[in-house]
Amino acid sequence: MDLSFKFEAASSDEEMEIKEEEEEEEEEEVEDKKKEEEKAQSPWDFASYSESVTEEHARKSTTSIDFKISRALQENPIPLPHDHDDTIIHDDDEGEGEEEDKGSASSSDDDDDEPDKREIYNNKSPSHDADADADADARNGRRDAFYSSSEGASFYANSFLDLNLSRPLLRSCESLGYHKPTPIQAACVPLALTGRDICGSAITGSGKTAAFTLPVLERLLFRPKRVLAIRVLVLTPTRELAHQVHSMIEKLAQFTDIRCCLVVGGLSMKMQEVALRSMPDIVVATPGRMIDHLRNSQSVGLEDLAVLILDEADRLLELGFSAEIGELVRLCPKRRQTMLFSATMTEEVDELVKLSLTRPVRLSADPSTKRPAALTEE
Repeated sequence: MDLSFKFEAASSDEEMEIKEEEEEEEEEEVEDKKKEEEKAQSPWDFASYSESVTEEHARKSTTSIDFKISRALQENPIPLPHDHDDTIIHDDDEGEGEEEDKGSASSSDDDDDEPDKREIYNNKSPSHDADADADADARNGRRDAFYSSSEGASFYANSFLDLNLSRPLLRSCESLGYHKPTPIQAACVPLALTGRDICGSAITGSGKTAAFTLPVLERLLFRPKRVLAIRVLVLTPTRELAHQVHSMIEKLAQFTDIRCCLVVGGLSMKMQEVALRSMPDIVVATPGRMIDHLRNSQSVGLEDLAVLILDEADRLLELGFSAEIGELVRLCPKRRQTMLFSATMTEEVDELVKLSLTRPVRLSADPSTKRPAALTEE
């Protein structure tokens, strides 16, 4: 037998397993090294993230926000006031040099330079005016988006028959001598009958009391009469105006079974509490006295209120009832109809409109209409 011959045995299963284990250990070591490198990286290092973002934008053929901002700045550069400052300083330096050459300094030259500075600072660039116009347009756009469209509203009607009112209300209008609706009545009554919120602007004596009373009475004629509840709340700034509104509502409802209650200061609290517990259909009140009853009187609430009316809203805010009105608005149900009437539309009135009304229709009677000659105010 040849001694140089060597027998090589085939690799057994155990040797194969050993090799696989060694390969797995090498892979684990590589993964551990990667994890250690990731841990060593600072958490505030966003280089890899930014690279991946740029690669993603390049792959999708899109642009980043930073690129868009830089491109917009390049196209529309913002003028800086440094140029004006340099010119002012340069002029001052020249003036000082001349004074040094002359050898005398006078305060009158400084006084002459100040108007020039004021003129330079007061001059506004065209871009500033354009930004102001854009802001004004944006505010007007938001205001237009808040108000609902008043398409279809007409400020003219031949008679109260055109307003689709019931016979008892037509009879009361005829007994009061009302033959032709005023512009605010012709526009407000049909819209209010559909249950939409209304923001009306009309001068005193234009008939806005009947404008919100007639649609309210028309809706109350079809109320569930077995369920007693306060369904309409009318807020006025003064007790005198509350008396006038209460008197007008009673005259227009004289041929119906609708009951109205007056809640103002100067009258007995107990008598008013008894009247409120009887659940009248309409309550005409001043904000302060109404909150007193809601806080202190039992079984008096606005859970079933369907219509909220704010009469003379500008005067309500002028007399300091903004907190009381806000509290009453929060106590009223969210699903209600709200009508607001004001002679002037100020910023405070606009805030009240946004607080209490939902997608209102803005109605404004003809401002050229003169004050009625037969109007008497007390």
